[in-house]
Amino acid sequence: MENMYSDKSDKNPYKPFYKMALLGLGLIAFGIFIYFDLKAWENSNEQKYMNSLLWGLYDLGGKLTVSGFFWVIGLALILMGAKKSKELKRLSTNKKK
Repeated sequence: MENMYSDKSDKNPYKPFYKMALLGLGLIAFGIFIYFDLKAWENSNEQKYMNSLLWGLYDLGGKLTVSGFFWVIGLALILMGAKKSKELKRLSTNKKK
């Protein structure tokens, strides 16, 4: 039985993991950057301009909450990519049987 994952372009079942891991690691890196940026801003007398969502998170729990927001989204993307790749791997092994 043919399924939608049996095309030649879908030979690599790890492609979703690679894409999502790259995006997730980018968000985690941005979370680290925003943490140190907010830490430097707290030690200075400058004004800070941020998105209202980020201001709300900062008011809620400080720089750890803002950076943690991006860390959690990044980790969730990595896990979603791993899950999707696992499903594609299972489908490709079932196709070979």
